[in-house]
Amino acid sequence: MTYSPSTRHRYAPEMPRAQLPFPLTVKRIVLVPIALLFTATAIAADAPRLGNKAEQLISEALPVCSEEAKISRAAMLHDLPPNLVGNAVQVQSKRQSCDGQWVAVISNEGGFYIGTPWFLDGMEGTIEEKLKSFAWKFLKENFTAVVGRQKTREGFYKVKLLETTERGKIPFEGEIDPAGTIFFMGNFFPLNSDFRTSKLKVFEPFVADSPSRGVNNAPVTVIEFSDFECPSCQHAAGFLKPILDRYGDKIRYIRYDLPLINMHPWAFSAAVAGRAIHRQKPELFWDYKEQVYANQDKLNAFTIDDFARHFAQDRDLDLKKYDADVASPELQASILAGAGVAFSNDVRATPTYMVNGATVDPGNDGKALEAYVEGLLKK
Repeated sequence: MTYSPSTRHRYAPEMPRAQLPFPLTVKRIVLVPIALLFTATAIAADAPRLGNKAEQLISEALPVCSEEAKISRAAMLHDLPPNLVGNAVQVQSKRQSCDGQWVAVISNEGGFYIGTPWFLDGMEGTIEEKLKSFAWKFLKENFTAVVGRQKTREGFYKVKLLETTERGKIPFEGEIDPAGTIFFMGNFFPLNSDFRTSKLKVFEPFVADSPSRGVNNAPVTVIEFSDFECPSCQHAAGFLKPILDRYGDKIRYIRYDLPLINMHPWAFSAAVAGRAIHRQKPELFWDYKEQVYANQDKLNAFTIDDFARHFAQDRDLDLKKYDADVASPELQASILAGAGVAFSNDVRATPTYMVNGATVDPGNDGKALEAYVEGLLKK
């Protein structure tokens, strides 16, 4: 599994964990702030209970694991704004797609948040300067912050963080308290909402343009967040086939481009080419996906463009239109924006599977994903 923020393979399953490098920009964003939340002596009894509805939303937000997972709580080691109460949640599992740490928060105004905030201790200057300094100090990445001064329901400011990459700017989103002490990466949702449905709505603008199979009103929607250069994505590329073969029009499957640009040199180019092919012949995209993964070990940043264009030429696509789409700033910006929304909303690795809004660990062979889908269809 390749973890998102700046590394080479987020976590490749075959590698011992101690040998794994840090992930692209997202993995670091997750690890740096959250590492400060737990101590060796923290116990669940120290954590304030957030109420039945919040506990339900926390349960809905955490990954559905294919193997046993231990969930523990700890009191916050950092102060929160006075209108918030929260605790730290830790999931310990042998499954890397389940193992992790989160902050769960409720507000006096009826909001709920779960994710990976940045605690801006020791940062000085304006809010914009604090965010930029934090990102450079802990992530060694260049971010520019755009902070709106119109307050949200919780009394916070909306933030757009723009990460500069060689392929363009990736926009992250979140909220920050007016004092500039804590940045909540992602979104606050209404405490009385259906969390998984609300989360799916965040991705709708990007899902609409993504390659998909099945009918829009299918009872089960599976979103696969994937990267063409990710070895784990190659391994998992066939997980959906038996599910689609078995359940047909009861499943809507979306492949969501999540190229880990700082980790994978040619993943973005492959994603852009795939979208250009999809614009002309949507069904041909799936053949392209198969061919890229079949040749993944032979492709590199110098050969991917020719490989993709030859694919388009051999399938009699309009090459003038193909070239224009590949060069389209709008198409490229759409993929970057989609990646930013995924990272901002706790998609931490590729591949990640979201089923009706739940993050589902597929298991080593995809059988756990199939079993979860089957369980939904039986309800």
